[in-house]
Amino acid sequence: MSSSLDALIVLIAVFNSDDEVLLLKRKADVHCPDVWSFPGGKVEADEMPLPAAVRELQEETGIKGKLWRHVGKHAHNYEDRNLAFIFFFCRYDGKQNIQAESESQWCALDELSAKKMPEANQALIKMLITSKEEGLFPN
Repeated sequence: MSSSLDALIVLIAVFNSDDEVLLLKRKADVHCPDVWSFPGGKVEADEMPLPAAVRELQEETGIKGKLWRHVGKHAHNYEDRNLAFIFFFCRYDGKQNIQAESESQWCALDELSAKKMPEANQALIKMLITSKEEGLFPN
């Protein structure tokens, strides 16, 4: 496989007032099926990452986050594709009902690493925990 990038992906760690993060179950017909992941998706050719993250969150959950922050970037090579991720944080104010396309759940940050998630998410989880511990996310 070539080392060229196959897709730029935005992922969003959406936190509620209890500091739990929103996870969505990936559908059976997608890459890394039937595992938990953060909301997100591909950045379109004409988009910047933050507007893409806002759009993807709205499309996948029906909600709009607030207090957006960039968490970090990560590249991951799967056997069949090379992906680059831009990771964001936002807060969920609880005012809108979550209307996820798939099963969803809230998960405590310290329980994330025990969830069955795509390989690439492990580095993102570490990044998220470090950022949270350093007080980089607003309440």
